[in-house]
Amino acid sequence: MTDNCPQCPQEGVAPAAEDHRNNQVSHLYRCAGCGHIWSTNRDLGVYGYDDREAA
Repeated sequence: MTDNCPQCPQEGVAPAAEDHRNNQVSHLYRCAGCGHIWSTNRDLGVYGYDDREAA
């Protein structure tokens, strides 16, 4: 998954780190445009994945 920077117009920022736990995935991002760092936590079930596919 990619994300858009919440601080500048940079789109399609790839995760710098990823962690899977059960049906959750956490991503850490760093924007190449402005250097802003943020993280996301997503429930993979919402995206149509289950915990077997996340591993």
